[in-house]
Amino acid sequence: MDTLTIEPTYRVVLGDVNRFRIMVVGAGGTGSTLALFLAGLAFHARQKGIQVELTLVDHDVVEMKNCGRQAVSLQAAQVGGIPKVADLALRLNAAYGLGIEAWPVKYEAGLARGWYHRDTNGSALARLIIGCVDNHLGRQEIARTITAFDGRIWAIDSGNEQHSGQVLIGNLTDVSRIRLDRLGLCRGLPSPYVQEPDLLEPDPAAHSQSCAELTLAEAQSLMVNRMAAAIAAQYVATFVLQRQVLQLGSTFNLDPPTIRSRLITATAISQYHQ
Repeated sequence: MDTLTIEPTYRVVLGDVNRFRIMVVGAGGTGSTLALFLAGLAFHARQKGIQVELTLVDHDVVEMKNCGRQAVSLQAAQVGGIPKVADLALRLNAAYGLGIEAWPVKYEAGLARGWYHRDTNGSALARLIIGCVDNHLGRQEIARTITAFDGRIWAIDSGNEQHSGQVLIGNLTDVSRIRLDRLGLCRGLPSPYVQEPDLLEPDPAAHSQSCAELTLAEAQSLMVNRMAAAIAAQYVATFVLQRQVLQLGSTFNLDPPTIRSRLITATAISQYHQ
């Protein structure tokens, strides 16, 4: 009779943290939708005595082609020249009474220094950068940030193609620092860009059209960005409300709808030590 062997799984526990600083880089289809989800999460967390500080970063302005696929307003498109992050922050702050910051600039690694160090007040603070960019250059800047703060900033990368995508989470470039113990706890996870280094390379199949233009042409699912945002938001909810990280990442496909998550196991971690 065969014996069924189930490999033990692990989790990362953040500890006694009641303050979270989260930066969303990119306010396109995924980032703008994620901003809606995170604003609701921040409001909910506040009722539980948890402080969530949100910063939105994107240098693009609202255009008519963005409306519908992205969570931007028609009024901003009609006025013209309004940064996506300014439109989002204004409406979400009015809706929830939050203090979301809008940075209408192109993200560069150096931006994280001031964001990381400001107003700590000696309190326990967890920091998370979420990349919702659609090109390797933006990801390279986020990857430089994670390397510079190796272990001190968590990162989520959320990306998609026409009907599929992935969400990855981690905080370490130096994977030798990862430790698994007999209590089922894990200290640190490989950065998303260690897990999938190809994210930092040019996509040979990249389209010259924007995501909005692909959606209008029916070449990209209208819901693929929303799905990526929903999975990323669930990762953040677990990070903030449970103070845990339970997976390395998730992949999904909408044709047909399926999702698969990669749990934290010794086998999964060992491949990054090679």
